[in-house]
Amino acid sequence: MKNIIICKSCNAENPFYEVICINCHSYLKERIFNIDLWRTIEELIVTPVNAFRRIIQSEHKNFITLMFILAALKLFINSIFISLVFFKNDRAINYFVTRFFYFTCGMLLLFLVITLLSLLIIKVGGVKTRFNDLFALFTYSLMPYSFAAIILFPIEIIIFGEYLFSVNPSPYVIKSTLAWILTGLEFLLILWSLFLTASGIFAQTKSMKFSVVSSVIVNVILYLSIYFYSGYLAL
Repeated sequence: MKNIIICKSCNAENPFYEVICINCHSYLKERIFNIDLWRTIEELIVTPVNAFRRIIQSEHKNFITLMFILAALKLFINSIFISLVFFKNDRAINYFVTRFFYFTCGMLLLFLVITLLSLLIIKVGGVKTRFNDLFALFTYSLMPYSFAAIILFPIEIIIFGEYLFSVNPSPYVIKSTLAWILTGLEFLLILWSLFLTASGIFAQTKSMKFSVVSSVIVNVILYLSIYFYSGYLAL
């Protein structure tokens, strides 16, 4: 793996994220101070690799907190559904705010660990990178869940009301077709996030194989953690 910028002035090799040449101090590219949220969202949909390159090059990784909290909310709701379906726990919705707070803290810790391990692995592979770049990539790869928290979840509430978090009767009994359509959309969100994670890692490493494998591993770890948390809710 190797992701570098060659200085046009002195031909020195620079890490991809550098703005100024480490050898002659010439500008390598235009400076990007802040992440333009709407432009970034558009690029994540149309040209995700380019979007992640801009995220890497941005000096301030703004909107990360907002993106992370919204994604954590949707993943927490997913954990409640998993607890209902797999553990038949009709009390999973109890203490929603308190459990969401602990879930978000646990998810933050998990992502910090994943980012640190990814940083070490990528550096072993010969790519110079930074912790905040990787954390921003992983956070923005959760964008599909942030969208779902704002759009999909309210639609589910409108359609199923108080029976959304019910097992007797379940949404699949009340409105079977709509429930399965929404479930299909949930799986598409997972695939989209998986694709974005791979795109982000590729923007950092330029290794397709490493990006795909890493993306699968990260998302498997994420959902295994959510599954075990769902089991905890059933205790």
